[in-house]
Amino acid sequence: MRGFILKLFYFYKMKLYLLISVFFFTFLTFAQDEGKKAYMFDENGNAIGQKEFFSKLNSETYYKRAVVNDTAVLARLYVRIFEGQLDKPSYTNFMSFLEKTIKTKVDTTKTLVIYFFYESDKRLAKHYANTKRLIELNNNPAVETFYMTEKGFQFKNRKHIFYEDSLDVVKQTFFIPNVCCGSAVVLKPNGNYYKELGEFNSYKLPEKALMDW
Repeated sequence: MRGFILKLFYFYKMKLYLLISVFFFTFLTFAQDEGKKAYMFDENGNAIGQKEFFSKLNSETYYKRAVVNDTAVLARLYVRIFEGQLDKPSYTNFMSFLEKTIKTKVDTTKTLVIYFFYESDKRLAKHYANTKRLIELNNNPAVETFYMTEKGFQFKNRKHIFYEDSLDVVKQTFFIPNVCCGSAVVLKPNGNYYKELGEFNSYKLPEKALMDW
C-alpha cells in the first residue's frame, strides 16, 4: 500500500510539473504574439532551444525565472538541487553560529537537517510543519532537525519552534539565492551536504538524511 501511495504521489507531482510547463509555454506563446521574442538560457547562461529548456524544466533539478522587457522575454534555468562539502573549519564555524542562533547545543555526531523559510513562505512553513514524513524524520534519534526562518521573519507554530536566522548565517551558507516555497539542507558530521532550493521533496529528503554518504 505504501508503495502504491508513493507512486501516486510522484504521478501527481509530475502532473503538476507538466501543468507548470504548459502554463509557462502558454505565457511564452502569448508574449510572442505580442511581438516579443523569447530567449531561453540554461543554468550556465548559454542560449538553448525551447525543447531542451522544457525538457530540463520538467525534471526536479531545475527551476526557472523569466524577465519581460519591452521587446523580449528572457527565461533562464537555475539549479535547485546541490551536493557539496564544508571543510572542517567551515563546518565548525557554522555549527558555532548555529548554536548561538538557536541558543541550544547541537549534537555534531548526528546528521543535521534544517528546513528554511522566507517570509513569503508562510503557507508552506505551516504545511511542512505538519507533513507526516518530516514528523517521522524529526522523531528519528539519528538526526537533529530545526525549522528556521530568514532574518526578520518570526513565525509561530504549535507543532514546532521556528528559529529566526538572526545572524543570517544559515541563509548565507546554504540558501542563496532566495527561492520561494521552502528549502532544506541535510548536513552530515563530515561536512557533506545535500540541499534543495524551493519546495523540497518531503520523501526524498528523509531518505538522503538517513543514508550514509
